[in-house]
Amino acid sequence: MRDDSGYIQFLAEARSGGQAAMGRLAVLVWERLYPFVFRTTQDRDATEDVIQETLLTMLCRLDSLRDGQRFWAWIYRIAWRKIQDRVRDRRLRSLHETTVRQRGEAEGCFSGDSDPLDVQVREETLQQVSAAIARLNHEQRDILQLRCYEELPYTEIAARTCTSPEKVRVRFHRAKKSLKTRLACCAISS
Repeated sequence: MRDDSGYIQFLAEARSGGQAAMGRLAVLVWERLYPFVFRTTQDRDATEDVIQETLLTMLCRLDSLRDGQRFWAWIYRIAWRKIQDRVRDRRLRSLHETTVRQRGEAEGCFSGDSDPLDVQVREETLQQVSAAIARLNHEQRDILQLRCYEELPYTEIAARTCTSPEKVRVRFHRAKKSLKTRLACCAISS
């Protein structure tokens, strides 16, 4: 176990706005989290992304930490959530692409009999839809996944997300509206 007991002093100074202390604290967090995150992701780029996102969250929410003695548990919890978000995003993107491709194959969109231009247009459209979905926040992607791909009723989604069916309806409407806006922007820029 490494001796990083000096983090308490850095934490106190960082909370009072000390830039140098924030930098030192960030270095301590980076060094301690890197092995944990890398063992989980098995990808250096993903590890660096997760740690950077964790550091950003730490810096933005440092004032919300009530007990400095719980700092490391707090940091690991933030990092774990970032890892879960990344895995969920990757899984959702993969599921979305598979579902779209299966629907296209079922409708004959990707058969060898199609016009090559039609196939290219469909592929570009799929890429635009996938890119637009990827730019949504994870809550919006999750609600679209549960409602559109898993075809769950609002009550089931509410039970899974520990909220009310009314809130689920509102979130679903907002997610659709956001996706529609992003797709419209893609169409305009094309």
